[in-house]
Amino acid sequence: MGNLFESRTGASFDASQPGVRTLQAWVRSKSPINVQLSDGTKLDGILRWVDGEFLGLQPEYEKQPILVSRSAVAVIRILA
Repeated sequence: MGNLFESRTGASFDASQPGVRTLQAWVRSKSPINVQLSDGTKLDGILRWVDGEFLGLQPEYEKQPILVSRSAVAVIRILA
């Protein structure tokens, strides 16, 4: 039986997965990243948090992070 989040959204967040651990390391180190979406849009910023559905990406000149749907992400690159 999954947790309440999984039962409501169908999404899973397994912190034991290497990709999730890498994202969490980038959050801790505040490394700048580039996110390329499936439609070709590119976004730069610092990864503030990650959950089962979204990335919290804070662009350099924004006060608040933007939500990026993980399902829309094609590529994530570290810029540092």
